[in-house]
Amino acid sequence: MRKDEANREVSTAVRRTPQQSRSQETQRAVVEGAANVFDREGYGKASLSMIVEESGISQGSMYFHFKSKEQIALAVINEQHARSLPLLTDAVDTSPGVFERLVAVSRAMADQLRHDAVVRAGIRLAMEEGALGAPAGNFYLNWVEMTSAMLAPALERGELTSGLSPETLAKTLIGFFTGVQLMSQAMSSRDDLLAGLRDMWLFAVDAMVPPADRDAAAVEAAFRPA
Repeated sequence: MRKDEANREVSTAVRRTPQQSRSQETQRAVVEGAANVFDREGYGKASLSMIVEESGISQGSMYFHFKSKEQIALAVINEQHARSLPLLTDAVDTSPGVFERLVAVSRAMADQLRHDAVVRAGIRLAMEEGALGAPAGNFYLNWVEMTSAMLAPALERGELTSGLSPETLAKTLIGFFTGVQLMSQAMSSRDDLLAGLRDMWLFAVDAMVPPADRDAAAVEAAFRPA
């Protein structure tokens, strides 16, 4: 490549950087704004005009990046996955035992639900019917798979006990969590979510952990407000 051609490529890359940065900022604004709308209104009632207003951008800018409400919803779902899935791997690195990891994941998920509109919107979209069901539900499929992988060796070595298979137990625990958070949302706008999850795991510790290893105090501590 000649020197003048190389210089042109470098110059073009430099010129594009601010534009790319603005494009990313616009997409981020749409995702954040749409998350607030989906969290508040749900997918069915949300409108593109609501998302434009909430995002603080022009309609033309939004349509440049997203052609439909469905595309925007999928972007919110993808961002929720990107924020929530690392919680599963982080728990493996920071918690000593499998039961403690499960508790840590649920506490981290609860904190996201209480403080992050993108996560709330992604979870809500996963619960709503229609074309978004499958991609939104991928987060739950990944959660079940990773939880099952944690449970299998713990059940085999007797660290945890259950008559259920690892996959079925994973689905049961995640379903338990989902029910607790939905009830908390309906009854208190999630103000009592930590208390509900504490009670869930106090129930589970008696059901899953051998008597000599049960530590209810650790469960209590895990769900104290920060």
